[in-house]
Amino acid sequence: MFTTEPFEVLTTSAADSLGLPEARIVVVPHPLGGTDQATVVGWAEAAVDRLVEVLGA
Repeated sequence: MFTTEPFEVLTTSAADSLGLPEARIVVVPHPLGGTDQATVVGWAEAAVDRLVEVLGA
């Protein structure tokens, strides 16, 4: 799952309540809406290592 920083706890809680306590979560900065494209692309590129990590788990 992907989520932004302020929603990390909520995302983890939702996964737990859905019976997915070991859900793999990638957290990116906030906000996505209203943020310029170059910044969002930078955040996405920075999240690649974490994504590869959780996919390999």
